[in-house]
Amino acid sequence: MSHFDEETLRNLEKLSMIRLTKTEEKEFVKSLKQIVDYVEKLFEVDTENVMPCHYVLMNMQKNVFREDIEEKVLSREKFLENAPDKVAGMIKVPSVITLNDKG
Repeated sequence: MSHFDEETLRNLEKLSMIRLTKTEEKEFVKSLKQIVDYVEKLFEVDTENVMPCHYVLMNMQKNVFREDIEEKVLSREKFLENAPDKVAGMIKVPSVITLNDKG
């Protein structure tokens, strides 16, 4: 992939539907060549005995579950005190799903 030239750039322009001026093309080709060269350097790194890492911060993963401990609980009446609309001791909310009769 080290071969990056104007022809490759034209193909990218076509695929991405962008238009560059001649000056922009020259700078773009130069920048992309640098990026490709840098990425190719990564292939030189010996990773033979390196275990794959499926999570970037694997050692920071921990169980976030905790015991469910009941603490101070509001009474139903206190809980419903500020509800805008109630039905049978529950909060009434507007419908979010409508059914049509056409089945």
